[in-house]
Amino acid sequence: MKMKKVGSFFWGVILGTMAGFVVGILLAPKKEKESKIRNILGKKTEELIENLQNISKKIGNQVDQIKSNFEKKWSKNKIDKMDKVEDELGT
Repeated sequence: MKMKKVGSFFWGVILGTMAGFVVGILLAPKKEKESKIRNILGKKTEELIENLQNISKKIGNQVDQIKSNFEKKWSKNKIDKMDKVEDELGT
């Protein structure tokens, strides 16, 4: 659970920084040449945000899968050990 909080905080910082960057660009005084740059930066920033969100989802899915596999193996190991103890005790 602690790892999830760290990951959430990390992605929050990244997305917040990017959002601030985009808002700063959009609210800055406009000149014609800078306007084209803003449009390009805005589009690239949106693409970057989408890519980061996709990567975040993929990482989250992989972490969930690893956690699930670990829990299954842990549970099976506990059951196997309990069966062994029961066999040794003759119960």
